[in-house]
Amino acid sequence: MIMRLQDKACIYEHLQKNKSLFAYHIGDLDAFFFPYCTWYGLIEENTLSDVVLVYRGPSTPTVLAFSMTSSMPQLIQAIKDKLPDRFYCHYPKKLERKLASSHTITPFGTHLKMDFHGFDSDLSLTEPQDSIQLTHRDEPQLQKLYQIAYPGNYFNPHMLATGKYYGVKKDEELLSVAGVHVYSRAYRIAVLGNVTTHPHMRNRGLAKRCVVTVLKTLEHEVDFIGLNVKADNYPAIELYHKIGFKIASTYEEALFEKHSN
Repeated sequence: MIMRLQDKACIYEHLQKNKSLFAYHIGDLDAFFFPYCTWYGLIEENTLSDVVLVYRGPSTPTVLAFSMTSSMPQLIQAIKDKLPDRFYCHYPKKLERKLASSHTITPFGTHLKMDFHGFDSDLSLTEPQDSIQLTHRDEPQLQKLYQIAYPGNYFNPHMLATGKYYGVKKDEELLSVAGVHVYSRAYRIAVLGNVTTHPHMRNRGLAKRCVVTVLKTLEHEVDFIGLNVKADNYPAIELYHKIGFKIASTYEEALFEKHSN
């Protein structure tokens, strides 16, 4: 049976079985994001076996279609007509054929999900004073840096309000930043995101300073930290490996646009 889900407790009971796969889903259960979410579930033998999340916060919605079972193609097929006409999708490669006949697909490449295992390592190699906490007053500088160094990224000012954005400045100019896409103290989970450095200041360890500082602030507040990164972003992957992240899984990102009749 396919149904629309609204019970947070029921959804979380399913998602918490694999926090690596569903970290973004769990973060979207928080009160700020939940109103932008539409959840579809596949119920088998009175048990929720698969979930698809349609997040309508950005101008173009995002569909998250990850699964621990082989039932996701069945769920996607059943809700295909309920999906937006145009959406970004994070999905396993095998799902493409379920939408290829009805949608034009613009691929954005293979991505990795990485989990943090580094709290037992020595994070003291980078001192906290090397980066500073950013506030709403820094938003104009932050937006400017993203336009130069990370165009097309998804940043919502609410993310800055978490207090989990740290940057390196010189002469009041923001040169590097690391933050979170997901941060929930209620669900004790975080996902790093929006990490970038000005092109003229790269390869100097600035991003590492910011990332490590964010990790230190999260150490006693969450039980799980993950991140997503493009599979061909080798410098970033090398950095995350050194800090204590390990690859957990791969997935695809693409823009799907429904064919006009």
